[in-house]
Amino acid sequence: MSDPTEEYERRTPKSRELFEEARRYLPGGDTREVTHHAPYPSFVEEASGCTLTTADGEELLDFLNNYTAAVLGHAPEPVVEAVTERFGRGSGFAAPTREATGLARRLVERTPSIERVRFANSGTEATMNAIRAAMAHTGREGVLKVHGGYHGTHDTALVGVSGDGPEPGVPGDVGRRVHTVPYNDVEALTAAFERHGTDLACFVVEPVMGHAGMVPATREYLDAARDLTEDTGTLLAFDEVMTYRLAVGGAQERYGVRPDLTALGKFIGGGLPAGAFGGRADVMDVFDPDADGVTHSGTFNANPATMAGGAATLDALDADAIERLNDLGATARERLADAADAAGVPMQVTGDGSFFNVHPTDGPVTDHASSAAGAPATRRLFMEMRNRGVFVAPRGMGNISTPMGEAELDGLVDAFEDALGELPTEVAAD
Repeated sequence: MSDPTEEYERRTPKSRELFEEARRYLPGGDTREVTHHAPYPSFVEEASGCTLTTADGEELLDFLNNYTAAVLGHAPEPVVEAVTERFGRGSGFAAPTREATGLARRLVERTPSIERVRFANSGTEATMNAIRAAMAHTGREGVLKVHGGYHGTHDTALVGVSGDGPEPGVPGDVGRRVHTVPYNDVEALTAAFERHGTDLACFVVEPVMGHAGMVPATREYLDAARDLTEDTGTLLAFDEVMTYRLAVGGAQERYGVRPDLTALGKFIGGGLPAGAFGGRADVMDVFDPDADGVTHSGTFNANPATMAGGAATLDALDADAIERLNDLGATARERLADAADAAGVPMQVTGDGSFFNVHPTDGPVTDHASSAAGAPATRRLFMEMRNRGVFVAPRGMGNISTPMGEAELDGLVDAFEDALGELPTEVAAD
């Protein structure tokens, strides 16, 4: 049985060369931890639709889509036209623009829980400012989050991600005001609110938990979260940075639970850096400068080219497009599960809508503790599929973009079936 890493290295000599050069200037050879994998990541030169072209001349079928951001695929024509037209007239002023109002209007009209919205430059900034809004509105400093939940790289979010306390580089005292609770465990959630409820500014939660491997919340869990936050005067904050693509109004529409605050990012900037946070008008009013409230600024907030790209993306991602994506996602999950069953490999396939994630385990996956995303078997699958021209996340996650159809699903499943056949017995049982 061949080593997929050796085959990868044979295919990617130029990427190795570029990686070694990058390491001379960038710790780890990049500025984004999630793109790193052993022995080195491939460098991408260009992309179109659902195809990536690497520095080594390979063409890869892209089922990662920049971790869900490229929902319309790469370089979609209406978005490219909107961005370049706006940039050609200048982009980046110390003044508001019509483009920001236009994208804000679209978000408010699509999402009933968002009565007011402000823009930032990333999902990290979006969750950070949503939490700050909750603290300012409630006068409390406590935050409840899911154990293993990832909400960006600000201090409050980096508690209970890979362990029980703050991540390296985060002040220890942050952990004293940030509490964690298991995902999809109503009893534990209830107990957490009994202990901390009157001290909590917000409970921040993803409707589909990405870091655990695209694990959907149960409706019972989200309903309990809504009830417990209301009972204790705590704000419910949905991190919909990834899940906003699941319905016109996001996962909150799909699951029928209305939060007080919502954080957005990924595709809402049309492929440019973007974040947004919004919610109830009385909560968001803490950012009104005339009220001497919470400070929120940023040189590139609501950059007009980004806003134009975001508006073009939302216009293209209508209800019909989302329904088609979600149908393809359901088919992908079913076919991947069937392929694992046929191969006799213990494998759970999680996700919702246009998301999927494979877990090399025969037990149910309901939270971070039960997830097998990123296990050695998943990383082996990633490399085997990568060598077959299909690009997913090393932790086994993928998602569908609008240029995809049945032919692309065939490519995904064919590569997966071949990869399963290359798993050593001891790895397949991992």
